[in-house]
Amino acid sequence: MAKSPSKDSAQSSAQVAREVARLILTGVWREGTTLPREIELASRFDVSRASIREALSLLKAKGLIASKQKAGTHVRARFDWNMLDEELLNWTLSALPTQEFAKQIMEVRRIVEPEACAICALRGTDEDFARIERAYRGMDAAGMDRAAYAEPDLQFHRGILIATGNDFLIAFGATVAAALRMSFNLSSTNPGAPRKSLPYHRAVLDEIWARNPDGARQAMHKLMDLTEGNIVTAMSRQKKKDAEDENARPRRAR
Repeated sequence: MAKSPSKDSAQSSAQVAREVARLILTGVWREGTTLPREIELASRFDVSRASIREALSLLKAKGLIASKQKAGTHVRARFDWNMLDEELLNWTLSALPTQEFAKQIMEVRRIVEPEACAICALRGTDEDFARIERAYRGMDAAGMDRAAYAEPDLQFHRGILIATGNDFLIAFGATVAAALRMSFNLSSTNPGAPRKSLPYHRAVLDEIWARNPDGARQAMHKLMDLTEGNIVTAMSRQKKKDAEDENARPRRAR
């Protein structure tokens, strides 16, 4: 039996939304699939129908599902999904195979960030550049502490987007945030990887300060090359480790 509304919470709605999104993102519930009725979902997730309605409203706002009178709620076509939504990006990162997510996210970053650097170099103010500089100094101060490095690295990339003055590019910050989280999760298998990227960030910053759009663009491309190389190496290492663990299981079982 489903819980009463008094026993529910906003956290329940968020958990249900995340789980339904996972079912959609992984293809368990494909495009066009009609979702179970509210009462069935409430029973399945052991929450109230009010929580189910809140969860479905959240997913509708992200473009994953839509409702039609007398036809129920169905999964929308993939091209309708709001993949730049930060929460949906995080769910995707958790649900999809890392290799697939990494490939897609790096393709988008390569299209957007180098050009954003060029625009930043042309339009940015000294105040914008100082903000990016402070983020860089935060990265430098983090030393080999991967966790401490993460936030200023994010602020560095977001600072470039903000400096473009383009609202659409600024909104792309959520995608960058998800990509950087993925990179940091993977880089734990590459000792010193964040620190090794510091000179590449410095090169981007120097070209921005010089108001050299072509130089800033090329410097960001080089940083993207390094990032992609780190991701490929980390995934290869993880794949090898997984294979070794799999081969070790039968021996332990004997």
